[in-house]
Amino acid sequence: MKPQIVNAKMNKLLFRSKLVKLGILSAILVSLALMTGSVDPGNSVHITDEGQTRTIQTNELDAYSILRTENYELGVNDRVSYTRGTNNEGHITIYRAFEVSVTADGETQSYATVGGDVSDALSALDVSLDEDDIIDREFSEELFPDMEINITRYDYEDRQEETEIEYDVEYVDTTEHTLGYENVLVYGENGVRTTYYRDTYIDGEYADTEELGEEITKEPVTMVIERGAVTAHPTSEIYSPSNTALVNGIPANYTRVLSGRSTAYTAYEGAGTASGRRAQVGVVAVNPNVIPYGSELYIVSQDGSLVYGYAVAGDTGSALLNGHALVDLYMNTYEDCCNWGAVYVDVYVLSEGNG
Repeated sequence: MKPQIVNAKMNKLLFRSKLVKLGILSAILVSLALMTGSVDPGNSVHITDEGQTRTIQTNELDAYSILRTENYELGVNDRVSYTRGTNNEGHITIYRAFEVSVTADGETQSYATVGGDVSDALSALDVSLDEDDIIDREFSEELFPDMEINITRYDYEDRQEETEIEYDVEYVDTTEHTLGYENVLVYGENGVRTTYYRDTYIDGEYADTEELGEEITKEPVTMVIERGAVTAHPTSEIYSPSNTALVNGIPANYTRVLSGRSTAYTAYEGAGTASGRRAQVGVVAVNPNVIPYGSELYIVSQDGSLVYGYAVAGDTGSALLNGHALVDLYMNTYEDCCNWGAVYVDVYVLSEGNG
């Protein structure tokens, strides 16, 4: 029976030795776990998600492992921050991504983010603005869920249009030619008026046109036409003493017109007149009580077939004083007097003489 007692004691000793070894091994394993941080039974972690905070006890040190363990699901664009403080406390904050939309150039793009401002969204989507574009948000405005950012594109195109300016026509009347005669002295040229416009396009669509101004980029050249102004070639050697133009064979301006019988006369070379003027073609005899000496005249037959022309009242005679004739016209030769004869004329008084 003795050997059995020994065996029983040996078994007890062996069992106690195993327990000691297991205890020692467990202590070693726990120590190692504590040293490596894989077991942290006293670690408190505060998890904040969408404004709600809860505290858990965990021996995990990795934030994503903790969230998986606690069944938190993360979106692709969600962000997580994890900070560990003293006393085995940690703080995990989940930033949930939201979307904002940016509309520009007829296209709407979505941008997922957890925060930032309008300028961040534009930069992320590579949307730029020109100086004329308009955005309905401030660049510094903070982003928020379902925020809409709209950009209106303004484009301007400057253009110009040219229109012709018709040239004027100026007539220069000459008593050297009869009515119907025309000769171009200066050829006319049309001018050019340039008008400047600015077209406005909003988001690529035409919206408005503004006229910026205009200028004459080429002055027109007036056409100058010489034309005959008399119904017949004038006899007088005096040309437009009052610089009066003729229109359709008669002066454009006059003070009065007298109508009556005309005669013709001549005299020796160097002869004088009643007013002291030298006798010459263009100096005519009148009744100075009717037409004062020195009056400037234009004389043409009433049918327009004969034109004495410009004249000066400078002589008189009995036929004029007794009313036998309205005017007596000086001619160079007797033959010229006969050719004129006695003709009824209109005497246009251009200016009144003073004797």
